[in-house]
Amino acid sequence: MIRINLLPAELRRGNRLPAKVLATAFGSALCVSAAVGFLGMLWFGDLAAAEAKLQDAESRLADRVKKVAYVDELEANKKDYAMRVQTIQDIGKSRRIWAKFLDELIDAVNNNGDTERHLAWFDGITVKNDAKGAAKVTMRCSVQGNEQFRLANFHDDLEAAPFGKEITRSEPSWKLDVDNDRVPPQMLQFPLELQFKPTVVEAPKPKPAPKAAAAPAK
Repeated sequence: MIRINLLPAELRRGNRLPAKVLATAFGSALCVSAAVGFLGMLWFGDLAAAEAKLQDAESRLADRVKKVAYVDELEANKKDYAMRVQTIQDIGKSRRIWAKFLDELIDAVNNNGDTERHLAWFDGITVKNDAKGAAKVTMRCSVQGNEQFRLANFHDDLEAAPFGKEITRSEPSWKLDVDNDRVPPQMLQFPLELQFKPTVVEAPKPKPAPKAAAAPAK
């Protein structure tokens, strides 16, 4: 008896794939998918870790760049501070401490109260400075008594004072004056000029280069 199978070819019993083959294929597909998924997870996990490390490295680099900029700024401030300190020191060296001079002058005038050596005073003091720090101090001085050795003693004490090495004194030119309100009434009056050396020392000027000798005429 002849049978005619009208089902499509893929549904025909004789043309169906075996169940084992289908199961094997399905299992292989699952394995491949799992493997691909695992590799993808590894790949993207490593990529995320690498990106995190890169971000951390960039952050540390930016922090170090800021620190380097800060150190450079500190170095610049250090140089500027050193220049300012040097300027202040130069100004300090070029200035004369007048309070110190007056203290030393008063000590020389009082002479520890030894009036037998001299009793001196001055009526006024004038100070003139120039740009180089030189100064001229002018005073109208008096020494009580008419003994010239007291005048000489006073000049010796001025010369022995701490500022004595810094000054040039004027030559003594005195006159005898009388004040009956004093005991003794006589006094020797004289103008005194103290010339201070400049505090700013100029650098020596370079010597001009010697001129080349002219060649002898032929």
